[in-house]
Amino acid sequence: SPPRTWGRSPEAEVLAAETRAEVRRAIESLPPAQRTVIAMRDVEGWSSEEVRNALDLSETNQRVILHRARSKVRKALEDYLDGET
Repeated sequence: SPPRTWGRSPEAEVLAAETRAEVRRAIESLPPAQRTVIAMRDVEGWSSEEVRNALDLSETNQRVILHRARSKVRKALEDYLDGET
């Protein structure tokens, strides 16, 4: 575990864990195509080309699916942090 001098308080650690859990919940609630693309790109670190090839998607379609997925996850996280869950 990092030394406390690194500046992460126990409260910050709890908030970070809660935020990660909320992001996971938001991803799990996405439609299958969006969930798959965002997981491959943002969770597993696949390149755009790798995702397109694996899922047989056009560049434009992959971009649109990823954008929609990220927007929904961002909105869910904003709502959570604003206390609107």
